[in-house]
Amino acid sequence: MNLTATVQEDGRIRLGGPCVVTGREHSVVVSREGVLAYFQRGMTARKAFPELAKEDREFLISGTSPEGWEMLFSCTQNSDEEENDVS
Repeated sequence: MNLTATVQEDGRIRLGGPCVVTGREHSVVVSREGVLAYFQRGMTARKAFPELAKEDREFLISGTSPEGWEMLFSCTQNSDEEENDVS
């Protein structure tokens, strides 16, 4: 996955790129320390970016945006819910 990094005025870094599912741009803003910990020292995304929602950490790990994740798995979740519906 190709991410672009842009330094913000406040020193944080915007990491962005196309979602591997939708092809649409998605980005997250993270600390410089988190970027170094994740990309250079191999720290897990959960530890390097505790401030991010798990959906945004997933984008950094797999390239799948929250919207892409929804496209991939919403049908599966709906099917499971319908199977479990006893009404």
